[in-house]
Amino acid sequence: MQTDEIKNIILVDSEASYTTVGLIENGRLSELYSESVDERQTSGNIYKGKVMNVVDGLQSAFVDIGLSRTGFWYIDETLDHKSVFGEQNALPHRITAKEGDYVMVQAIKEGTELKGPKLSSNISIPGHYVVYLFNLDFVGVSGKITSSTLRERLTKLLRSLAPEGRGFIARTNCLTATEDEIVQEAKFLIKAGERIQRKWEEADGVALIHNEGNILYRTIRDMLSDKIEGIVCNNRRMSEDIRQMVDMFCPYFKGSVEFYDNEEDIYDYFGIGEDIGSIYNPRVELRSGGFLVIEKTEALTAIDVNTGKFLGTDNREDTVYRTNLEAVREIARQLRLRNIGGIIVVDFIDMTDEEHKVSVVEALKNELFFDRVKTRVLDMSGLGLVEITRKKVGQTLGSVSQNKCPYCGGTGFLLVDAYVSRAIKYRLKGLFMNHNVSIALIYAHPVLARHLVDHKAFAEECSGIWSHKRIYVVPDEKMDFGAYNVVSGMGGVPSGGELLT
Repeated sequence: MQTDEIKNIILVDSEASYTTVGLIENGRLSELYSESVDERQTSGNIYKGKVMNVVDGLQSAFVDIGLSRTGFWYIDETLDHKSVFGEQNALPHRITAKEGDYVMVQAIKEGTELKGPKLSSNISIPGHYVVYLFNLDFVGVSGKITSSTLRERLTKLLRSLAPEGRGFIARTNCLTATEDEIVQEAKFLIKAGERIQRKWEEADGVALIHNEGNILYRTIRDMLSDKIEGIVCNNRRMSEDIRQMVDMFCPYFKGSVEFYDNEEDIYDYFGIGEDIGSIYNPRVELRSGGFLVIEKTEALTAIDVNTGKFLGTDNREDTVYRTNLEAVREIARQLRLRNIGGIIVVDFIDMTDEEHKVSVVEALKNELFFDRVKTRVLDMSGLGLVEITRKKVGQTLGSVSQNKCPYCGGTGFLLVDAYVSRAIKYRLKGLFMNHNVSIALIYAHPVLARHLVDHKAFAEECSGIWSHKRIYVVPDEKMDFGAYNVVSGMGGVPSGGELLT
């Protein structure tokens, strides 16, 4: 596969501890998801839970679902199809429950360090084309399908397929699907619902009765479309798993599934290595010379737009307007790339022209229309602020890839060992490409150096790849916490260096 010919592709990077999936659109990285082998997301999982405590004042309950923290369930809940699927209908769904009752619930939001996952009794099973509503008698169509004729046809078809008391939501992918593909998937999801019901009835107490699936399954289900030209994975076994999933769920897919077997980092090979590195930087450069600053707080994510080095024209208003329009495209991309959810506030550069203000907001709405995650954009305030709400789906990249810094009490973050070790491994690959180099030195802050030495999986992986090489970890107190450097050790090993392999 020639990199200069690729515009839309899915890259799968599988390491010992993490699997990372990147979506490239028009030659640029637009989405990136990562999942630990040990800690998979709970969002989407269905549980047989036990009500532990009912809070009457909040019309909610805490439910034991077998995790370290109890889940939080809104009893007086509303399935708002407008917010989730772009529908105009909202369905009230009030459930009564008391302490000790067993309930079927689905995790709809990941838990945090302080909170358990958010739960719902509105059970949905997503497929590539449709979402099966397990306990709701409702049929709807994605708001992104605008053709009235197609909407009517899909509604009629799904109503005929839905069992009594159940329903379906047609996803945007139905735009390119045949009727037979939709019917086959709907029947598949109905059978999945029957299996869930049996597991619920057979489960003796609290239990996980349906697993949403790993990152590969979710990738094939949600990302694959007729625009994707291929899938490339650097793990041979995983490549075969992907082929099987594609054959099962997306037989229409015309692109290729390829195994990547080069020494060069898969992301560097496809020219997006710098994009991945920039994800953890709060500053995002714009091509014009302007820049964004993205800062996450407990309550919201703030995005500040700056002109920076962009001089534009002699007309300040025109310069500001052009900078804001460029920022709009990058903001939409960064929300997807960093998987930012919740409340987002954008501070655009002040404009005096009312038409320019309206134009910037409309441009932002148009860019976010293509986001697979539901978003809502409010009009610009008098202070030049634009509020965005974006549905939280799964874990943010930061929560997966970062640890709290032990030195600052949690006000800053450091990349977890798995991410640092991955970067170091590829530095080692580059160094050992010079066959005359047989010794490598990894300089690191003493705390990170200790982590690397104690990280057995990393040491074993390095030993397997470079069994004929020697790698030493050298603690260096002068280096910043989390910093590292990989150099040749052919000139000798400093005192204090500890043999890794």
